Amino acid sequence: METALNELPLAIFTTLAPMGAGAFAVLAAAFCTMKLDDVKIKAIDRFSLIPLGLIAVGFIASFFHLASPLKAYGVLSGIGHSPLSNEIAVGMVFFVAAIVYVALGFAGKLSASARKPFALVVAVLALVFSLFTGLAYMMPTIPSWDSPLVPLEMIGSALLGGALLALVVLALAKAFDGVDGHVMKSVAFLAGAIGFVAVAVALVGHFDMLGELWSPAVAGASLAEVVVPFLWAAAACGVIGVACLGVASFGKSVLVPAGVGAVASLVGIFLVRFAFYAVWMSIGL
Repeated sequence: METALNELPLAIFTTLAPMGAGAFAVLAAAFCTMKLDDVKIKAIDRFSLIPLGLIAVGFIASFFHLASPLKAYGVLSGIGHSPLSNEIAVGMVFFVAAIVYVALGFAGKLSASARKPFALVVAVLALVFSLFTGLAYMMPTIPSWDSPLVPLEMIGSALLGGALLALVVLALAKAFDGVDGHVMKSVAFLAGAIGFVAVAVALVGHFDMLGELWSPAVAGASLAEVVVPFLWAAAACGVIGVACLGVASFGKSVLVPAGVGAVASLVGIFLVRFAFYAVWMSIGL
């Protein structure tokens, strides 16, 4: 548990940044499936500051993990052969693209013909960033993290949290008022449901894997046992999130259920990330 507390900045980063990224990925579907007028588009751009803010807070938290900002140069110098460096590089490319996208939208410089492809580029970068965030933890020296289930979990978290957050943005922007948004809501529900299943599968497989690991200092099974309460709480949050996503997608109200679900998913994802860092096991330790 001490490891999880020490890695709290990274737990915050890997909770907030992928969730915000997932929101941009799902929001791109709105511009491809809905007939939005200029007023609604401007409102969406304005409320897109919410997911952008989550990403910014996540990156700020990650710098606290470095202890000294001067270490950032050392991290970036490993681009191409260090998974951590690759994660930061891809993350910065995505973050800059998202900032430019929102800024151009605010300034009214995005034409209808340019918005869709730009939104799709940002969406792809968002998913790639989530993937690389998970890949950064596949290290042979830490067998309790070295599994393809970790990036699966990260992408799933981004989709679940991002789908709910995207619906919050659209509801705040009144994007569904007088517009047929059934396709968009279905896309959001499908993305969130896939995300939930991905996280569930990844967690079950990951913690089953822990039972087969051991080191001279600790057994993987004992590490998994300690975090079980956190995972049950996360599961409850996930179920609430999916239930709220269903109500927001197929019910009459969007903002309240999507907002409650977004908060629940955020808490659940954070608990999963906290548990992830708590099961740290290094070779030879």
